[in-house]
Amino acid sequence: MVSRELEAESVVVFDEAHNIDNVCIEALSVDIDGRALERATRGLGRLQQEVNRVKRTDADRLRDEYKSLVDGLAERGLVG
Repeated sequence: MVSRELEAESVVVFDEAHNIDNVCIEALSVDIDGRALERATRGLGRLQQEVNRVKRTDADRLRDEYKSLVDGLAERGLVG
């Protein structure tokens, strides 16, 4: 209840539309200091190293599996 003088069916409008731009900007803004940016940069560097490591590992595993498959087919005389 906003006020005892208002009826239950009343509609109350708070006209703050002139502030909508600033409210949206403030709601969607963040402050990032140099230290946070440096930590994020280091984290991205570690992530890139891990992605590269996994790519190398997967490539090695795929190459080994392919070689094993071809060797098995060659032993059975199915490939030249």
